[in-house]
Amino acid sequence: MTTIRTLSLASVGAAICLLGGGPAMADDSGFYVGANVGRVLSTYRRNDLDSAVIAAFGGSQGGFALGPSSVEKKHVMWSADVGYMFTRNWGVEASYFDLGSFSYSSFGTKPASGGGTSAVSVTLNTRSHGPAVALVGVLPMSNFWELDARAGAYQAKTTTTYESTIGTLDNPGRVSKTSTALLGGLGTAVTLSSHCTIRLDYVRLEHVKEDLLGRAFNVDLLTAGMAFVF
Repeated sequence: MTTIRTLSLASVGAAICLLGGGPAMADDSGFYVGANVGRVLSTYRRNDLDSAVIAAFGGSQGGFALGPSSVEKKHVMWSADVGYMFTRNWGVEASYFDLGSFSYSSFGTKPASGGGTSAVSVTLNTRSHGPAVALVGVLPMSNFWELDARAGAYQAKTTTTYESTIGTLDNPGRVSKTSTALLGGLGTAVTLSSHCTIRLDYVRLEHVKEDLLGRAFNVDLLTAGMAFVF
């Protein structure tokens, strides 16, 4: 369903561009603004989250036993950007990413102080968003089609809301961490008019840090969008 929405939005953007005039080569330099929607292809793996929860409760040596667990990845994400092309081949771009969120839940048991065991449950919801800046390199393949690459950094604010329950004792909370992740990307763009292009991009964010479990994760994004050239 997310993929269908992404393609639909890209189609609407292409139609708007075409209404603005026939295909023509975009300007070699100048400002542009863009918007993209897409999906997160990967974040934390469930095994990594399970290991972190086991460690947080003292591990198997402390008598903790993990039961069933699940991860629900909410893949809807978006980004907006503004950039300036110094030449046809080189430019700089500032962006804002909202990576959506993912949820994790698990159940288990641990020894109770009065003997026996206590039921344990953990739920958490993690969301990351923030600005990014990148150097953009463009390789024109024709007057209307180009390949490009991006390299830069993403300043991620990653917030986790959580709730852990041991027996009848409930412990909710919220933590945030700001970290800088490396950004790399490859993409392609097609010029539809002198002021409009449509895009398809792959973006990789390396080592986005999360505070609650003390882990870092990598994010792979696939996005479609449009850019308006001034």
